[in-house]
Amino acid sequence: MKRQIPNILSVLRLLMIPAFVVLYFRTDKTPGVFFAAGIYILAWATDVLDGYLARRNNWITEAGKILDPLADKLMQLTVAICFTIDNRIFLALLIPTVLKELAIVIGAIMIMKKQNSVEPSHWYGKAASVILFLCSLVRMIVRGNGTLDVVLCCIMVTVMITALALYYFKDFRGKIFGKKQNP
Repeated sequence: MKRQIPNILSVLRLLMIPAFVVLYFRTDKTPGVFFAAGIYILAWATDVLDGYLARRNNWITEAGKILDPLADKLMQLTVAICFTIDNRIFLALLIPTVLKELAIVIGAIMIMKKQNSVEPSHWYGKAASVILFLCSLVRMIVRGNGTLDVVLCCIMVTVMITALALYYFKDFRGKIFGKKQNP
């Protein structure tokens, strides 16, 4: 049963998503936003905890390999959608988020078919996640500041594109298309 703790935490993160949306859009903005931010922090903490427990105790399961990234991606997508509903400038975040996730999923599937292995996350993916988390949290707490929205959106899009480019050039390119041979 202990082996399933990381999976249970991932399922809890999935269940936090609708609660986040409801609290984010509450009509009495101030308490709702702080409760939504609290759920977002709790989701982040359970993500860190489930990853730590799974690796430390070797509780990595096939279900966890699917549940954990699914919960993360759905929470990121949900936050981007909520931000876009609030301010259309975040459409500049939503579109790359969707494209990035599609590219990563397609790339991972292609690598799995070719090498029968799942590509692990790397430091630049984790660093990007931390920066996106912090920018999102700031945006939730300081909601309604148009200038800050533009700055945060630019930072988030830049970080996302940089991480995607690093994954492509360092991981996917050689594994999907094969390494180039010297003549």
